[in-house]
Amino acid sequence: MIEPEFRCGTNDAMIAVAKKLDILYDNSMQDWSYIIANSNEIEKYFTLYKNILDEDEKFVLMEIMIQAIEDQDKEELFVKYLNEVKHLLQEDFHIHESTIFYWSCFDNENIEDCWKISPFMRVLSKSRNLAT
Repeated sequence: MIEPEFRCGTNDAMIAVAKKLDILYDNSMQDWSYIIANSNEIEKYFTLYKNILDEDEKFVLMEIMIQAIEDQDKEELFVKYLNEVKHLLQEDFHIHESTIFYWSCFDNENIEDCWKISPFMRVLSKSRNLAT
């Protein structure tokens, strides 16, 4: 297994994304991008992602998007948004490889104890040789 280099969101990118989404940003909030994710705002996240050029902002926004997908209550919405995010993750793989690896949950052999999105992330990781 090839573990990608760790990456985290920058303060500047988080502040920029928070402003664009008109949401609270406080640098004392641990795991900010996961805490503020709102499954009801997912369409707004996709729209913004397609209009962002800055890679650090895309990185931060993708963390929010994945959490919002994970938090979908209805299976059909989970699948819908998962299918929409696949293209973005593949297209911008170089930006998101550490996020993909994280959500793959390789530290747990039992996929049933992982996130709903982990099986897809594992497939994507394996297709890009992050895992064997």
